[in-house]
Amino acid sequence: MPLVDLFSPRPVLAALAFAFLLPIGATHAEAPKLTLKDGDVWVMAGDSITAQRMHTNYIEAFYRTRYPNLHLHFRNSGIGGNRAGSVLKRFDYDVAAWKPTIVSVELGMNDVGGPVDQYINGLRELIGKIRAIGAQPVLISSSPVDDGSVTGDWKSPRCESLHPFTEALQKLATEEKVVFVDQYHALLDVWGRNRRAGAEAAEKAGTPPPVAPVVPAGTPPKPAPIPPSLIPLHGDTVHPGDVGQYTMATVILNGLGASGEVSSATISADGKVVDAKRCKITDAAAKDGTISFTRLDEASPWPILPSAKPAAQLVPKMLQLSQYTLTVTGLKDDASYAVTFDGKPAAVVTGRELAAGWNMTTAYDSVLGARATALLSNNLIGKLEGALPGGLNGAWRAASQAGDAEKLAAAQKEIESTEAEIQTACQPVALHVEIAPAK
Repeated sequence: MPLVDLFSPRPVLAALAFAFLLPIGATHAEAPKLTLKDGDVWVMAGDSITAQRMHTNYIEAFYRTRYPNLHLHFRNSGIGGNRAGSVLKRFDYDVAAWKPTIVSVELGMNDVGGPVDQYINGLRELIGKIRAIGAQPVLISSSPVDDGSVTGDWKSPRCESLHPFTEALQKLATEEKVVFVDQYHALLDVWGRNRRAGAEAAEKAGTPPPVAPVVPAGTPPKPAPIPPSLIPLHGDTVHPGDVGQYTMATVILNGLGASGEVSSATISADGKVVDAKRCKITDAAAKDGTISFTRLDEASPWPILPSAKPAAQLVPKMLQLSQYTLTVTGLKDDASYAVTFDGKPAAVVTGRELAAGWNMTTAYDSVLGARATALLSNNLIGKLEGALPGGLNGAWRAASQAGDAEKLAAAQKEIESTEAEIQTACQPVALHVEIAPAK
């Protein structure tokens, strides 16, 4: 059964599915766009899925490393169980108080317990409040429920009910001329294909297909693991783990028109620099069959945690968002070559892959993965965002809600200190690369 038959959708779904297949950055000519500038403060308002500090942190890491010369500030304003009305109630102390220039609103998972009109009216009021403080509103639909309904075998009331909410949100965004990202339908396709592949694999193996309990509308999710699938998203049915959250970040970044270009370099087998874009190549040489050089980029690839690398299999666009390429000409097509970064193993690739342009982002388990882990750790972005009730932003929120000027000033000072460390960590670092025949 085609995916679009699951919810008897109108033709708009075909258009949405087509839109997700467009090249990175392709948007409707009249659609508003998100642009970032130096000093931007981006508040990410939402419910528990935002409060997880996962896909939001991955988006933050993307922009911080892609634009290392911009001083960008991100504030997580997600609280579990929140609906549109909940964010309206805390708007003054937990959104406006940050003096944002961008406010993204990612709600819907809990709003489905009420009428669509109530949700839309709340979002319309939020758009007005965001504009009133001089910030740009960005609307992001809820993610789906990954409970097995996307295999087409049954419909989950909670997942099915998100469809009309997403359609209504898109209509509101069009009316209000607001940046809008539909992650619901895009992820329903991605996660659904994954589950169907898992079910087919189980059938071939002669084992029962993965089954998950239906989650009724308005029922809080249980912290049970996701049922087996071809590629586990980790987490639970409503709150995916790192793999699922990177697919969410990919869809959102794609919807925001994020640039996929990092840098590219072309080296010949005799150690000569043929081309270099957005990077500087020095010390290039070829000796005893080994090619070596040092590469300093203007920006860094998207920090992808090694544990989340299966996400790229689910959403290949993840790598299109991090085009960090190395091309080597003159090597033997069918030969294998060991690549090291800073003297440590990075990957084994063929001469054919290097000739075609190898995306170095895929060296997840190399020093690139170590840098991603360090940046997203509890010492840097993880420390800033934290998990409720912790984190520097959480301490700031509590002080803002209490109106405690002294604690607010102390929290702001610590935030600024940590952001200075993050800014330093996001600066490009020279990478020494060696390519030698694999043993």
